[in-house]
Amino acid sequence: MREGFRIGLKSLVLSLGFLLAACSFTVTVTLPDQTFRAQALPNTQDKILYPKNPATFDPPPVSPKSVVIQGTLEADQPLNTTLTFYVRLKDPKTDPGCMDLSIYNIPAYACSIGPDDEKSGEAFFNNSFFAPLTLTGRNLTQGIAQGQFWLGLEAQSLPSRMVTFTLKNAKATVTVGF
Repeated sequence: MREGFRIGLKSLVLSLGFLLAACSFTVTVTLPDQTFRAQALPNTQDKILYPKNPATFDPPPVSPKSVVIQGTLEADQPLNTTLTFYVRLKDPKTDPGCMDLSIYNIPAYACSIGPDDEKSGEAFFNNSFFAPLTLTGRNLTQGIAQGQFWLGLEAQSLPSRMVTFTLKNAKATVTVGF
């Protein structure tokens, strides 16, 4: 009797596991184009530039298991560089490792890379105006779940003159599960 119960319980647990795994699904959402400007500034080498305001939106009704954003990053001038993107969940204003760039008339912070920053993607420009960009990671997924996050750009590979970037044809692939 005890052996039959154990086998039955094991089968029930395995069945529930398969059922729960089958209750996840993926949704792809088209995102509007996003434009931002950046340039290398004094004292920003090896820093991450974060906008003062986070990306904000209504959080989804169900917490995502993972999020991947893919699109094309377009620059208003040809670049020959690799741009590294980071996502953080904490406001840079509260971080002592971040410098307010308002003195340069730029609404952003330059932050030293720390434990709150997660590398989320790279765009490789090969003397071109366009580069594919894929963003992923734990902070991105959590930021989508809570309705806000800061997307930053490592200043190391920026030119000294202002560059306008536009993320075009972006799609977010969100996997949710119960």
